[in-house]
Amino acid sequence: MQKIKIIPLVGIEFDDITIALYSSCEDVKNLLGEPYSTRDDSLYYFNNELRFDFDDDGKVEFIEFLGSIDGELQPIIYDVPAFQSKADTLYNILREENRGDIDDSEDGYSYGFLNISVGVYRSSIPKDVEEMIKEADEAGEPMDAGDIEEERRKADYWSTIGIGIKDYYR
Repeated sequence: MQKIKIIPLVGIEFDDITIALYSSCEDVKNLLGEPYSTRDDSLYYFNNELRFDFDDDGKVEFIEFLGSIDGELQPIIYDVPAFQSKADTLYNILREENRGDIDDSEDGYSYGFLNISVGVYRSSIPKDVEEMIKEADEAGEPMDAGDIEEERRKADYWSTIGIGIKDYYR
C-alpha cells in the first residue's frame, strides 16, 4: 500500500512524490501519468479515487480523495488515517488544527475547515440510519443486520476528504 500524506495548504505526498497545490496540469501528468478519466476541469487517478481540480490558469486549486474507508487510497492527515478514523475523531482533530471558523451549514454531512482549507463529506449521518431502521420497522420490513451495519459504517466514517488553496472554502 502506498503511503499518502495530506498536507493542508501545501499539497499531498505519495511515497516519494509531492504534488503541490498550484502545480500545473502538466506537472500532475508528469508525476502520475495519464489520468484514469477527465471531466470538466478535473483529472481523476487511481480508479477515480483521487481528483485534481484546476483554476482558470490550469493550476491545482483542489485535491480530493474519494475512496472512503474501502478505497485503495488511504491518506493520512495530521498523523491520523483520514478514512479509517471515526468521523467524530477526525472532525475533532481538524477542528483543533483549524483554530477558527468552520462551515457547518450542511448539518453534519460535510464540514469546511476554513483556516486550513480542508473539507470532509459523508452521504449520511448516524441519525439518518436510526430513522431508516425505524421506518423499515414501521413498514413491517425490518432491515437485516448486514444492511444496518453497512449503513452505520457509511455514517460513521467520512467518504471524501479534500484540500484546497488558501480560502478555497470561503
